[in-house]
Amino acid sequence: MPDDSMATNKKLVLIAELALVLAGVFVFRGLWMLLDSVEFMHNPIALWLSLFIGSAVTVWALRCLMKQDGK
Repeated sequence: MPDDSMATNKKLVLIAELALVLAGVFVFRGLWMLLDSVEFMHNPIALWLSLFIGSAVTVWALRCLMKQDGK
């Protein structure tokens, strides 16, 4: 019987990961549309600033994840 519950757990994890990916698409699209409605975001400096901030947050998050993998 443990094999059945493990298979169910793996299916649940797969469904949850798929739900996260789909939800991320909607969040990304919503944020994109909101930022597109802000006039300031049409300036090149705002685009460079958002690129820099996004890159910095990405590097920080990846470092945190890699540190957790090492433990």
